[in-house]
Amino acid sequence: MTAPALVPGHQDGQDEPSGPSPELLDYARKVATDHQAQHHKPISRDALRARLGVSNQLASDLLRHLGTANVST
Repeated sequence: MTAPALVPGHQDGQDEPSGPSPELLDYARKVATDHQAQHHKPISRDALRARLGVSNQLASDLLRHLGTANVST
């Protein structure tokens, strides 16, 4: 499975960023669930960043949206 393309945070007619795309959130959720099943602990921000190839900030935002408390290394 390939990672979904990143979608810009700004939509036409909006001043505020809309956050990560639903497709990216779904993929991050799958990666986090697979990590939890394999390692028996929540995925860290750095592990999610490495798996998705995204920035630290975006990995943190994804974890926050997913409701994962473990955002440190």
